[in-house]
Order: sequence, then structure tokens, then C-alpha cells
Amino acid sequence: MQIQREGFTIFARVLGDASKPALLFLQGGPGSPAPRERYEWIDAALERYRVVLLDQRGTGLSTRIDRATPELIDAGTLARLRADAIVEDAEAIREELGLERWDVLGQSFGGFCLAHYLAAHPERIGHAFFTGGLPTVTRGVDEVYRATFAKLRARHLRFYAEVPWAQRQIREVCRHLDNSEELLPTGERLSSRRFRGIGIALGREDGFEALAHLLEAPFHPNGRLRTDVLAEVCDLVSFERNPLYAAVHESIYGGTVPGATAWSAQRVSETLDGFAPDASPDDAEFYLTGEHIFPFHFDEDPALRPFKAAAEELARKQDWPNLYAGLGRVEGAAAVVYTDDIYVPRELSLETAELIGARVYETDAWQHDGLRKHGSHVLRALLREVGL
Repeated sequence: MQIQREGFTIFARVLGDASKPALLFLQGGPGSPAPRERYEWIDAALERYRVVLLDQRGTGLSTRIDRATPELIDAGTLARLRADAIVEDAEAIREELGLERWDVLGQSFGGFCLAHYLAAHPERIGHAFFTGGLPTVTRGVDEVYRATFAKLRARHLRFYAEVPWAQRQIREVCRHLDNSEELLPTGERLSSRRFRGIGIALGREDGFEALAHLLEAPFHPNGRLRTDVLAEVCDLVSFERNPLYAAVHESIYGGTVPGATAWSAQRVSETLDGFAPDASPDDAEFYLTGEHIFPFHFDEDPALRPFKAAAEELARKQDWPNLYAGLGRVEGAAAVVYTDDIYVPRELSLETAELIGARVYETDAWQHDGLRKHGSHVLRALLREVGL
């Protein structure tokens, strides 16, 4: 189904028996559409629910924003892609379906949207389910990034313990990129600082194995990087598929405390050994980066260059509204929290769970992509926590 709101087409895919209660799924991201693949959690949910998959504005079959739509790339438009606008789109979908209320499942950034939903329209939600997506509602973006860098460092150390030669290979590749031109399949030169973005894989269940495979033999005998390695790196570091992830990433934290986000990941990284974009592979500590977005991305990634001016304006914006104002205890909330989550840190999630009274199932067996990898188990855990 489609509706029109604020100049956007909003699309939602509705699956299952209309006689069953509805479950709205809010996708992770930001900047990613609802899944098209039939993950096992969807089949498990359809046993109990009619499932509504919302393509958040800017993504999927909702009005998509990318470098082919320069007329949509401005700070004013991008500022309307946060949780508050997404929730109002969901409310319009709910009304169109004729529903008084529904249960809501929020994964990652979708959980951030769900937290705002509970603050803005708690009466429209039956049960609230979070997976890897309980945001801090009291701490600013700098504290969030300090926590994510700490989680990423711990994850690195575990990776290096399991794959002892990986650190040497990472340093060698970065030295090479600092001194030689290597081009990605998308045509641009790959820098060492951009290469380090492959660390985003460390937060996925199969990330250690994927990075070990990538790093085991990255060079030809002639000293050039293999083209299949460059293709895999491109898949990890290019924002062609989801440019909004980078363009609005820090803005999703705006307003929790007053002031601008001001390129928080860059500023915080510069206070930490081994994480700054200009860190040297010859430094004592030297790490990959994860979900963190830096200003250089908008110079080096062709998918992001058209977003540079708007992203700079968002970074300077001072007057973000607090998305969680008025949020308090709610009934029927449950969360799956991943102990080693490098995207949404456990400690901050538990603070918010306590604030809203959510029942928590914590596990170190799964990573941030637990819903995708172990969907029926995650869904059953959530339903069990609320007595369903």
C-alpha cells in the first residue's frame, strides 16, 4: 500500500491474514528499506500476526533519495528523515489500515523509532519489541560514540586473539594504500582511512570469518591488491546502496542533549589511540572503524559527494527537538540486548530498559544481526518476555 505525506510517497508491504492482530516492523539503518527477503522471523511472526513492513521515507519503494535525485538533497529534507517523521508516517499507515493499535518490532534504528513512538503515541502500541535498538534517552552523541569505540576496541582484541595474523595484514594493507594508488570497482582511489571502514563487519555474527577470508591473501605477488579483494572491500565501504545511512547518521542522535552533533565520531576518535582517521599503521594501537561516519566519506565516496553540503549543515544544526521527551514507563515492552553489540552499546540499552520498564533478554550468543540470523529464536524470546 502507498500513501502520500509531506511530499513523500510512503510504501508499506502488508503480509498475512487480515483477521490477525497487526505487527509493524521498523527497520534498522537509518536509510535502509524493510526486508524483501523472507527471513525466518517473518514466517514466525505470521503465525500470530499480520505483518506490516514499512519502507521508511527516503528508502525502498517510498520516495528514495540518492545521488540520482539531487532535487531532494538538502538539509531541510534530510532533517525530516528522523524517528519523529517516520513514526508519523507509521501512524498514517495505521489509520489507513483502520487499526486502533498494533504491536511494534524495532530492529536497531527501528528501535530508536519505537522509543519515540512510545513517547509520542503510547496508546497506539500494544506490545513494544526491541532488538539491538534501545537508544539512550539521556546521553548525548559524544557519550554514545565513546561507548561504541570502546565496544569496537574490545571486539578487535577478540578478533585478533582468534585470528592472530589479521592485525599484521591490516597494517600492511594500510601502508600500501598510503603509498600506492588502488582503485575500487566504482572508480575512485581507495584510501587507508576508508579501507578501515571494513571494521563494520566486526559487529556481525559472521564478521570474524568474513574479515579473515578478506585478509588472508590480499596481495598479488607483484604487490598490487587483488581485484576480488577490492570488490569485497567496496561492498563493505561503499554507501551506494544506502547513502542516507551516512548522510543522516549522526542527526538521529540530535536533541537528546542540547547542541549540534558537530561530527561527533570524528571528534571523539581523535581523543582515542588508534581510531582517528589519520592514525598511522605504524602506531602502537591501530584499529578499524565501524559504523562511524567521518567528513572524509563525503569527499571520497562518489555516492556521498552530492550530500556533502547538506551533511555539513546537519552537523551544525543546533535546534534538534528531543525525540524522547516525556518517555516513561510503559506496559508490554521487551528487548533483546546483545552483550557485545558494537552499534548499540549494552550498558546504554539497559539504562533505557530500566527507565521504560522493559523486560530484557540479554545474550552473548548473538551479534547485532541476531534477528536476521536467528529470527524465530529472537522473536520467541521477545514474546516470552511479555507472556505471549
